[in-house]
Amino acid sequence: MPFVRLSRLSLGIALVAIVLLSVAACGPSAEQAPPPRYSISDARSPQEVELIVLRDEQAGVEASLAPAVGGELGSLRVRFSDGEWIETLRRGGDYSPVEGFAGRAPLLWPAVGRSVPLDVLARIEAGETVENPGAWDYHGRRYPMPAHGFARDQPWTVVSREADDRFARVVLSFTDNDQTRTMYPFGFKLEATYTLVQGTLDVRYDVQASDANDDAMPFSIGNHITFKTPLIPGSDAAAMTLLAPSKQELLKSPERVPTGETRPRSHQTPVRLGEWEKLSAVSLTGFAGNHPMVLLNDPTGLRVLLSHNASRWPERPFIEFNVWGDAMDGFFSPEPWVGMQNSLVSGLGLVRLKPGEAFDWTVHLEFERED
Repeated sequence: MPFVRLSRLSLGIALVAIVLLSVAACGPSAEQAPPPRYSISDARSPQEVELIVLRDEQAGVEASLAPAVGGELGSLRVRFSDGEWIETLRRGGDYSPVEGFAGRAPLLWPAVGRSVPLDVLARIEAGETVENPGAWDYHGRRYPMPAHGFARDQPWTVVSREADDRFARVVLSFTDNDQTRTMYPFGFKLEATYTLVQGTLDVRYDVQASDANDDAMPFSIGNHITFKTPLIPGSDAAAMTLLAPSKQELLKSPERVPTGETRPRSHQTPVRLGEWEKLSAVSLTGFAGNHPMVLLNDPTGLRVLLSHNASRWPERPFIEFNVWGDAMDGFFSPEPWVGMQNSLVSGLGLVRLKPGEAFDWTVHLEFERED
């Protein structure tokens, strides 16, 4: 009978082993396995706009992109002290129809602000009402140009998406087409590379002029990023502050066209948003170094550092931050710019790319919390 006793013992050992393996497979360690730090997923807004979501789980930062809506940054959320995710952009993730400015963070290209020919400006200054005045002249022909350009109104294509233990990254692209050439007679390729790494978001825009262009391609570039005020629900929007270590402000005419005049203006000492000019664009320039920056602070416990850098800068004068909004009405836009209003008409503040040349511009966003 030794053989029988041995078989029963072996069977008992096998059963114990199976139980232990089952416990190990279903135990807390498997159920509580942490998600990857960086991830990319697909989502839809309530209005059925397709979104690509980049997330840094460890840092608690999430960015949503909308390829079909100008390739824009459509939402920017952070995880706050109680673990709740809060939206920081005005109308972030909201694509319902709205009159006026839609919010979020669209790219402005190939123009920032309005483009109005000088003869049309003269008519407006004389009191005439001009419908759809946006336009510019090139080689004897007048081309229409929407306010802030057309890149934000065009669908973009997803080039690549990658997430690993280093970062989450998505690349979108947009090229000239029959519609853009009715407004802008140049061949080009734009790319927007969104990289989320260690809690910071970098958005790099690459502009490539076509080899087939007959002349240098002029443009200004900017981003109309618009934050909610206050950043933290229940905080005091008026108590929020902006630090902006500029040296000068570029002045404009009543028609919002730069006059070429400047006056000293710096906010090295932060200014309360409750004291900022409402709905009056303040065009700041003269920042030290090659990384102009502003710091937006909600004293309840969240700060946003916004800076930008370009592979080349136009001749001065040009605007480095165009600050606009109404904090008491819930929004504030410290817009990074490389250019000026009406630059395609005046020729001021323009980047010019010869056929085949390239330009890149990076916007950097970083959050700091005081939990």
